Amino acid sequence: HGDLHKLFKHSERRTSESMCRIVTRAAKLNVTDREELLESYGLHNFEHFLWTFRHSDPYAAACYNLLHYFDGGKWGRHAWVLIKEYLQSGGLASKFNDYMNQFPRWRGLKHISSPTTIDYSEGQTFVDILKCALPCLVQLLPCNSCLVRLVRAMQKTRIMLGLSVTTRTRLDHLNDLEREYEGACNEVHDALGKDFNFLKQHSLSHAIEDFMSKGTSRNMNTRVGEGFQQEVEKMYQKTNGKNAEHQISVQDEREEAMARVKMAIDEWRKSQTDADLEASELATIPGASGHWKLGSPVPLVSTHPLEAERKTDPAFREFNMRLREYIAQYHPTSQVRLEQQIQVQQCKVIYVEYQSHVDWRSARDILRCNPQFHDAPRFDSVIYEDGNDSVAMGQFHFLLRCHLPGGATLDLAMVQPYGRSLWQPNTRTDRPIRSKLPLKSCHFISLEHIVRGVLLAPIFGGKDGMYYVVDCVDEGMYLRIIAVCI
Repeated sequence: HGDLHKLFKHSERRTSESMCRIVTRAAKLNVTDREELLESYGLHNFEHFLWTFRHSDPYAAACYNLLHYFDGGKWGRHAWVLIKEYLQSGGLASKFNDYMNQFPRWRGLKHISSPTTIDYSEGQTFVDILKCALPCLVQLLPCNSCLVRLVRAMQKTRIMLGLSVTTRTRLDHLNDLEREYEGACNEVHDALGKDFNFLKQHSLSHAIEDFMSKGTSRNMNTRVGEGFQQEVEKMYQKTNGKNAEHQISVQDEREEAMARVKMAIDEWRKSQTDADLEASELATIPGASGHWKLGSPVPLVSTHPLEAERKTDPAFREFNMRLREYIAQYHPTSQVRLEQQIQVQQCKVIYVEYQSHVDWRSARDILRCNPQFHDAPRFDSVIYEDGNDSVAMGQFHFLLRCHLPGGATLDLAMVQPYGRSLWQPNTRTDRPIRSKLPLKSCHFISLEHIVRGVLLAPIFGGKDGMYYVVDCVDEGMYLRIIAVCI
């Protein structure tokens, strides 16, 4: 078992036939030699009934289990525990928790304010910690930290393991990431003495082969029904302990009927709206024919009073004139004379449809530009089309629909752009870094140029204005950023 950490070491594959031969050979040995031989193959002195059961192969049935092997295994029970102990022993846990509490919100990403105080949780919590860890960790740890490189390698590997659709190109990329991950593990072993000789580590060496023969990891998912044992326990506690099986069956029938009714209602509600929307966001304004829809509108206002109202905001300096210049340059057919008024309707939410880079189907982002969303400001960021940058990024500062003289409308966004930066944190990784430009750099973009939303997180403890692009927030984002979409 001393080579389980070697992900690319070639080993003889075990089959029902080969293991049957080992048991037959062991039967001819003395007790001591027999036990030694069987133990080396992880066997006991009996023939497994599945070896001769028709159409059955227990070794072929073993699959890569993402939940137990990675989320709650290599990461949740090993790497994260090691990092947590390192932070606690160095007095850094409180600072790390503070950074995690400040981590930007994102739809579908669990906000975990004190992760180092969590001793046990479900696999998804560990996945969300992994997604958020790097910006909070990189400046707390020493320069060229092997733990930072391990976190980054695990982020990328987890993304590729979780794809619902895969290709030969993606599997080749996963193979490269496995080598990177193995190298990071070796660094951690040499520096901190962490032993990676355990079965869940070795299982990664079989992942690509499993995907080739059985499909992606969703076909081997054990998240479904994970809480069944707890449900049965709760049902049993409601019985009197006598003939409990019948009582549990009756309870289950009733709860199944109620669940079906509730599921139908929930699905209908979901089709109408989204659960995390505020009441004001349910209102959308008609008119857009593109891949976006604006919501949560406020009353119309002219550009002059709007500029006066926000005179302390550098982004709104000469707002009226800049808006007119933008319209004249990019929408010449909609030019507005100086004596004519432009009415502006601010919106606080936008729904953006885009094509997923995972399965090429339609997906949707709900992005907010709201100074008071659930008692906190929320200004999301987007990727947008720009001739000078294939992945231009900016943070919403103002969402607006312009009502022009003559009845025409234009949907625009004022964004605070992110620029590329050569600055690097304590430990360099391949995670993209952007620098947020000053507010006076805000400019208008047409909503038709928005590609999709993007999450950027400040590099806590680093240079002001430096942000990581959180490319591991979802599979589609990672594939879009690294351009592995074949």
